[in-house]
Amino acid sequence: MNISWFEIIAQIVNFFIILFILQKLLYKPVMKAMAQRQERIQKAQKEADAKMKEAETLVAAYDKKTEEIESERKTILETARTEAREKKESLLADYQKEAESKRQLYLKEIEDEKESFLRQLRKNLGESAVKIASRILSALSSKELEAEVFETFLADLKALSKSVPDPEELKKEERVQVHSFRELTKSEQKAIRDALKEQLPNVGEIEFETESELMLGHALYLETYTVHTNIKNYLDEIEKEIAQRLDVN
Repeated sequence: MNISWFEIIAQIVNFFIILFILQKLLYKPVMKAMAQRQERIQKAQKEADAKMKEAETLVAAYDKKTEEIESERKTILETARTEAREKKESLLADYQKEAESKRQLYLKEIEDEKESFLRQLRKNLGESAVKIASRILSALSSKELEAEVFETFLADLKALSKSVPDPEELKKEERVQVHSFRELTKSEQKAIRDALKEQLPNVGEIEFETESELMLGHALYLETYTVHTNIKNYLDEIEKEIAQRLDVN
């Protein structure tokens, strides 16, 4: 088989010529088109990434805004609940206070009525006891009893300095009144003056007055001290004791 080197060389030359033509007419435009396409794809990708980031930012902002709105809604609801609860508690407290005030007022009225009734009862009982005792003592009154009461009164006057807290102050007394259930005789008045002169060296004129309310007995009135030897004072003491016992019971 004969090999034609000319044909081989010619084919090689034709191949390079075709490659050159392809490079000039096809490869470069294709590569350029591919490069442009790749650039457009990258640009589109960048724009898409930017849009995605923007979308993510918007979504995050939306989520944050939604959370803020939800938090604000919860805060508003909680505030509203708190205000409603406080208002409810305040109204209940006001109603309870008003109810308690009315209850206390009602109880006070009852207590006042009770105290008024008890006071009136004590007063009536005391007055009744005094009236009964007064009638009994009046019925028992006699000359002998009057004389005994008068002697007891004189004994109290003679022991005056021993019964007062400050005997020295007693010596300064100047004004004296003697009240009796009846008008005293001159001898009785003298006996009283003699008894007082020993106890009251500075005493002046002694005033004698009649006080029928004493029922039986006498009373000495000084500026700082009083001596009672009479039925009225005795009955007053009984009335006080009865009232105190009723108060305790």
